[in-house]
Amino acid sequence: MLLDQDVSSVCCLCQSPVSARSYRDKDLAFCCAGCQAVYQILSSQNALENFRNHPLFQQAVQSGLIANPHLLDQLKQKEEEVVEEEVKKLHLDIQEMWCPSCAQVISLILLKEKGIRRCAVDYTTDLAVIEYLPRLISKERIVRLISSLGYRPASLQDPRQQAISHTLSIRFIVAAFFSLNIMMFAYPIYVSYFHQDMEGYPALFAWLSFLGSIPVLVYSAWPIWRRFYTGMRVGIWGMEALVVLGVSTATGLSLYELWKGSPYVYFDSMTVIIVFVLLGKIIESKAKFSAKDSLIHLTRALPRRGRKRMETGESQFVPLKDIQIGDTIIVLSGEKIVLDGVVEEGEGACDESLMTGEALPIAKKPGSTVLGGTFLQQGHLCIKVTAKPEETALARIIDMVGQDIEHKTQEVRPVDKIVKWFVPFVFSLALAILIYCLWFGVQDNQHTPLQTGILRAVAVLLISCPCAIGIAVPLAESHLLNTLAKWGVIVRNRTCLSFLGKETVFVFDKTGTITEGKYSVLKGLEELSFEEKCLLKGLVVCSNHPVAVALNQALLCPAKPFDQIEEIIGRGIRGKKQGCTYFLGSAVFLTQQGIDLPMHQQKHAAEAYTWVFFARNDSCLAAFLLGDRIRSEAKPLVQSLAPVKTMLVSGDLSHAVQKVAQACHFDAWKAEFHPLQKRDLIDNLRKSGEIVAMLGDGINDAPALTAAHVGIAVISATDISIQVSDLLLTTDRLQVLSSLRQLAKKAHRIVKQNLFWAFFYNCLGLGLAAAGALSPLFAAFAMVVSSLIVLFNAQRIKATLVLPKGGISD
Repeated sequence: MLLDQDVSSVCCLCQSPVSARSYRDKDLAFCCAGCQAVYQILSSQNALENFRNHPLFQQAVQSGLIANPHLLDQLKQKEEEVVEEEVKKLHLDIQEMWCPSCAQVISLILLKEKGIRRCAVDYTTDLAVIEYLPRLISKERIVRLISSLGYRPASLQDPRQQAISHTLSIRFIVAAFFSLNIMMFAYPIYVSYFHQDMEGYPALFAWLSFLGSIPVLVYSAWPIWRRFYTGMRVGIWGMEALVVLGVSTATGLSLYELWKGSPYVYFDSMTVIIVFVLLGKIIESKAKFSAKDSLIHLTRALPRRGRKRMETGESQFVPLKDIQIGDTIIVLSGEKIVLDGVVEEGEGACDESLMTGEALPIAKKPGSTVLGGTFLQQGHLCIKVTAKPEETALARIIDMVGQDIEHKTQEVRPVDKIVKWFVPFVFSLALAILIYCLWFGVQDNQHTPLQTGILRAVAVLLISCPCAIGIAVPLAESHLLNTLAKWGVIVRNRTCLSFLGKETVFVFDKTGTITEGKYSVLKGLEELSFEEKCLLKGLVVCSNHPVAVALNQALLCPAKPFDQIEEIIGRGIRGKKQGCTYFLGSAVFLTQQGIDLPMHQQKHAAEAYTWVFFARNDSCLAAFLLGDRIRSEAKPLVQSLAPVKTMLVSGDLSHAVQKVAQACHFDAWKAEFHPLQKRDLIDNLRKSGEIVAMLGDGINDAPALTAAHVGIAVISATDISIQVSDLLLTTDRLQVLSSLRQLAKKAHRIVKQNLFWAFFYNCLGLGLAAAGALSPLFAAFAMVVSSLIVLFNAQRIKATLVLPKGGISD
């Protein structure tokens, strides 16, 4: 019997109710002949145990041979669960995108394909993140689909990727060359408008203008035509739609005039429009940040191989996929710990500063936990693996950073929102004017109503062509980027510019940002004689511990060799010379050696900075105070940011963070925060309505940097923090942040002025063109003038270049 139910009431295979006329085989009842046949086959193969997982049973359910809808639903649900585990993520750098609608087109086309679970394409960074099912669609097919739309997808690790497409540059050069020549041909044509006796030269130059416009219209403008076509496939109107409609209508009208022998042609205006569109694209491409850099560096931070202890007892390097939970990996001094785990054997000192922000190495012994991605500075460890590669702390941080980058790239600028209604509005207006002229028989200068309607519609499309609108923001941002670069501030993510200067909270990491990030001897060496300094130098010269390195650098004297030196990992150093034993280490270490410390020195050992002690035999010779110095410009910077709230966040101990926060006059501070807690703090600030800027330098700051509206890394930061940051400070002067905010505020004003002028000029021109007071020729000329005004206004940002110490002129 397969089932516990009464065989007289349900089918013994699919559990469907059976009737009196059901199929029976001895004591077994079946609801149909199909179930009976499947049962007999399973029985002959001795596959009745766990028969629901048998391929024959599943295929019979899918084909309808076993007609139980509940079983079919269960099977589909099970398949979906299996499929979810197979979802893969593909990161692509897509070039040749011309406007936000391009990103929408790619997303809509891909989402129609079976096997695409999610697709996020961002125009501002050229980044695409696609989740797909390999069993339903291949990565190659995804790339082919995008390529078929006219875009150039490539792997993030492709070294051939460029900030500006080589093809785009050639198209611009061709368009600019022929446009200049066509404008020269246009001079005699313009003269003919006022002097009729030109001996046929206007017609000749009109034909030359037509011939010169062919390379521009066919080659240079090809991406614009293709973007328009792909947008129409999915019903999306982009800014290129205005260009296509205006240029194609003007071309048709010019060809009609040329066929009539009239010199009223507009080839110069059409080619100039294309030149300005290509110029705007080049300027914007320069201002873009490619998120591929950050993802490449993040993934490179993940270890690829580890030294695994084999069953024979030998160790061998193997790929991480061959290391399972419970396996033992071996890490030697100076190597990276590849996976999270627990120490089984050995002792060592781990540098976890990239993960926790704590500058001093952490002592590890059997039972201690270790983090993948950290370094073993000293010692030898055998580690039992407790997490898979994708479950390590470093992998979780990288995954979270990737999600934040993806979320940040989906932010939409206000001008992109306006474009959504501006393009359909202009097209509708042009069409309405044409219908109006035909319906009411409106005529201008002896033109027919049809000609009048076409001329006015073309004027509307030409005056509204998105040259000024398209370059208004990129031009201002380009000058802002150049100015900041001269100040030592590199903008890596253009989307952060909309928040720059509007911050309400500044969050600072402590180690390496507000402090110098390295230990140095603050006091204590003056207590030693020259002879004792030479002995101390000989004791620390062979150690790479940060405390020993700091003392070695501070001691400007020759080192005296010892007869024997022993380094106790994580505790101190012991050396013997001429019958005397010397000790260097913490208060606990010296106390364990039976050395009494004075009461004031024991008190010092519990303070914020690090105290180490130097002793000979059973007497303490000196106590050294070591610490991370606060940057001299940190306090003035914090004060200059007022009234913006400031907060200090660190993975260090509370008393150390509190002391630095009080010294620099921070409004608030948080201590002992691990990377994900820092990110949660940023998230909570954002949810409360704050605009957050984060300044950090370590991998432990990476999640917070990507979660903030503006993530800022200092030049001494780790590669990962630099790559995920929005701004990179290549100067040690942190006070540049205050000047940066002032410049950003002025840039915001100029951007608003540019957008206001571009839209005001367009609206005024639209009204004049619709009323017939603006011919297509003067509409194109007015469009060029509008672009030039925007161009010169953006230059004012560049003119404000003043060294940060002097402030910013307005």
